Amino acid sequence: MQLKRKSTKTPDSSDTRGRKRARDTTTEKMKMEEEEEAEGAFQLDMPQSLKDILVEDWENITKENLLVHLPAKPTVSDILDRYHSQRKEMNGDDGDDEMLKQTIQGLKLYFHHLLGSMLLYRSERKQYSQMGGSDKNVADIYGAQHLLRLFVELPTLIEQTNVDTETSELLKTTFMDILIFLNDNEKDLFVKDYQTNRNR
Repeated sequence: MQLKRKSTKTPDSSDTRGRKRARDTTTEKMKMEEEEEAEGAFQLDMPQSLKDILVEDWENITKENLLVHLPAKPTVSDILDRYHSQRKEMNGDDGDDEMLKQTIQGLKLYFHHLLGSMLLYRSERKQYSQMGGSDKNVADIYGAQHLLRLFVELPTLIEQTNVDTETSELLKTTFMDILIFLNDNEKDLFVKDYQTNRNR
């Protein structure tokens, strides 16, 4: 019996070019889909100075063994109410005020429900319990640093809800406007009032 030799024919250059084009096309398509997905995602462009505050706050709490003095002055409620008053004064009593009022109330509720589970560092939890925890209106106790932590989480939280595109854009516009307000009033709102953490 005569054995047939296995073919050792190599693909010609046209086959190689065809496969390369197919790979390139697939890669480009995936890249375009990723870019489209990123563009459609709920993102907040936080000003750099606010990012710096977050880093400094993290270092104070986790590295320097400090805690924000509570109750803070101003509180989350104070800050959001001040923002609302400023916008109302600028815009007058237009139809958007009711929506803004609801958005601010929603932020206060988000803050109340998420502070204990998502917005605290481990070394802050005992202080949270001592202040009454979820039994108290924490928006009337905590201040700007902790509010800023909420804005870090908001994009993920909003993406998990079933809001339509129009509502999502309205929320993004309002949240960015609040971040600009925080940035413009940084010296008044972000009071560096820390105390030694004696709970460890």
